[in-house]
Amino acid sequence: LTYTKAAAAEMQNRLFQRLGEWAMMPEDKLRAALADLGLPQAPDAATLAAARRLFARAIETPGGLKIQTIHSFCASLLRRFPLEAGVSPGFTEMDDRSADLLRAEIVEDMAERSAPDIIRRLAALYTGEDFLSLARDVATHRARYTPAARAALPGLLGVSPGDSPDRLLSDVFLGGEADWLPRVAEVMETGKTTDQKDAARIKALNLIRAGLPELAGLEKVLLVQSGERAFTAKIGKLPTKDTRLALGALLEPLETLMARVEAARARRVALGALAKAEALHDFAAAFLAEYDRQKQARGWLDFDDLILRARDLLSVSSVAQWVLYRLDGGIDHILVDEAQDTGPDQWRVIEHLAQEFTAGQGARDTPRTIFVVGDKKQSIYSFQGADLEKFDAMQGHFSARLQALGTPLQAMALEHSFRSSPAILRAVDATCAAFPSLGGVHH
Repeated sequence: LTYTKAAAAEMQNRLFQRLGEWAMMPEDKLRAALADLGLPQAPDAATLAAARRLFARAIETPGGLKIQTIHSFCASLLRRFPLEAGVSPGFTEMDDRSADLLRAEIVEDMAERSAPDIIRRLAALYTGEDFLSLARDVATHRARYTPAARAALPGLLGVSPGDSPDRLLSDVFLGGEADWLPRVAEVMETGKTTDQKDAARIKALNLIRAGLPELAGLEKVLLVQSGERAFTAKIGKLPTKDTRLALGALLEPLETLMARVEAARARRVALGALAKAEALHDFAAAFLAEYDRQKQARGWLDFDDLILRARDLLSVSSVAQWVLYRLDGGIDHILVDEAQDTGPDQWRVIEHLAQEFTAGQGARDTPRTIFVVGDKKQSIYSFQGADLEKFDAMQGHFSARLQALGTPLQAMALEHSFRSSPAILRAVDATCAAFPSLGGVHH
């Protein structure tokens, strides 16, 4: 199981080339080639004979050797058990272009007809380049957008029960700010350059109908960043000394406003984040429902559907154990390539496939193996949901299961490769040295 069709083809070509060479290789060279694989003992005559037969066995394997992408494997699994998986026997796998076109069609329909209010609200809060990228991300991470997840948002973001933008604004703007704050700005306009800039910012705010944007605007004038995330009121520092004297009685209400703005900032940020998150969840709920309906009408499954349907078939379906029993009769070895980029749902599929491998008794009394290849340093974080914590967790899982059977997990580290050769490392050091701003590169 690997991640791209190109990688699967490359593995197949290399494998047949290697086995073909072994079949015709002189005995001394074959013995050396097998020794290079790290066998625990020198290959004997029986091992040499078995190595020569591997090419013929690979050629004669019914259906050919299964070197597939994780998605193509899941597709073949669903086609073998379509009724059990609840999919159309004749389903079609969506390619990226078809998926993008369908998502664009749904977003356009939502904007024009089915959910214009949701699109309008999200558009006012969304800072990305286009909705299609957002729709693609929502489709990929659909499991995150559930009613329970939406209900948990206030607690997750630190918003107190009953708090709202209106309540926050009433705690900050006590009344009259639209009258006296412009007068403060007029006095500040006669002060130094910094006072004049702050005065312009105050006068640009709509204080008659002050909302969260106006409160955020006041923060830029009345607060100063005192840490990575901490903001402190400029009490005693705004405006400059001479202008402070000129404010007279206006200075006290200005400084009490500063204190209220400082106290309210964390609430404003939390409420703003909640508004964005709720808008995103509402969009996801409407979009995903229509996306699933449209795919079902066309008999389509996207790449994520293949993984999720296969996961459910092997775990939560009523016939999961029967399906696993049938599969156990035809799988002897599992090799997982690029395992550092394997996501939790994909690991669940692999875990269930290998369930009987570590159960001690399978459908056939045949030695089986699971071989996992991965390098955490090369992980494309979040690629297809990649999760390095799951990588470690699965290593621990298989290690414990195999240890219980008396066949401990064999962990081998590739300590040297062409990527870590001195020439490559010197080239990286020289390149990074020319760009000090990159940071984090040390000898």
